[in-house]
Amino acid sequence: MFKDIGLLIMVNWKEKGKWDFYRFLVNQVRKIAILQPHDFKHGRIVRFNRLSVFLSEFYLPVVALFKQTPYDMVISWSMRMGLTYGILNRIFRRRKTAHILYDFHINPTRTDVAYRLRLLTMRLAIPGIDFFMATSQEECRRYSSMYAIPPSKIRFFPMSPPRHFLNPYPFEKSDYILSYGNSDRDYDTLIKSVENISTRLIILTQNYKPSGTIPPHVTIITRRREGIHLIELISSARLVVLPLKDASVSAGQTAMLETMALARPLIVTSNPATREYATHGKTAFFYQAGNYSQLKEYILFLLEYHDILEQLGKRSHAYMKQLVDERDRVFLDILKTVSDRFMN
Repeated sequence: MFKDIGLLIMVNWKEKGKWDFYRFLVNQVRKIAILQPHDFKHGRIVRFNRLSVFLSEFYLPVVALFKQTPYDMVISWSMRMGLTYGILNRIFRRRKTAHILYDFHINPTRTDVAYRLRLLTMRLAIPGIDFFMATSQEECRRYSSMYAIPPSKIRFFPMSPPRHFLNPYPFEKSDYILSYGNSDRDYDTLIKSVENISTRLIILTQNYKPSGTIPPHVTIITRRREGIHLIELISSARLVVLPLKDASVSAGQTAMLETMALARPLIVTSNPATREYATHGKTAFFYQAGNYSQLKEYILFLLEYHDILEQLGKRSHAYMKQLVDERDRVFLDILKTVSDRFMN
């Protein structure tokens, strides 16, 4: 469909050809390449791989600047990459190569000096970004107004779960509630809501520091679970709860979509992004940030009514199947919009 377009995509993870979105794009464009963190494979230097991933958001944009010549579009798949490349592109743009930023967002609750500097960097980078993809329609409207971005240059691009999360898995259901993730999580509210609920709660996180005593039926797992091990943990849960700190911060979408794809019933904090991917009472239950009594009410309700619990999971799974196709359709439409503007 776009056999005259070449794409250069920067990602901040080790891509080994398993990214289903990349495999989809291979058959859509003339040429595609992935820039990814350098991987150290031998000896003690392997320990620097995690540092390489972090620093990749700064050194890969420099590499992309010199590699852009055979490509028509450079796509930054993280915010920091996009800001870094945006500034470089603004200063050193050498040819008519369009720059697209995925996951354009800000955290309106942060006021610290470091974040204010980041917002300043954003304003410097915006002229070097030609199209913005945001994770909710509400954010598109907000950022278009805040940064004077024409509505034609910003669009809601739906996140979606990896396609293999939609596969059927043979794991048996166990009697526990699962919560997982690190970004903007409010596990204190969740723990308070289950104090008098006997069902076991498992929390998978690497950076949570409890503010009080952990009840005996709450287990915190700090060792990372990835791949099939994470899928098993989600698939086996009776219910998944994703407690988020603030109603105005877009967070929690990745875990939300993974849970829904695996057909597990979900309770999640309402925020601009999570509301894009579910309907309250139909494909998930939303509660207000910090409202532990409301959260407790929903947990008790779903644990009591098994049929409603499972129907919720089945409907969310069906919707996730549609969402993957919608993601692909929207991205092709974005390619057409950008190519019409830059290549014609």
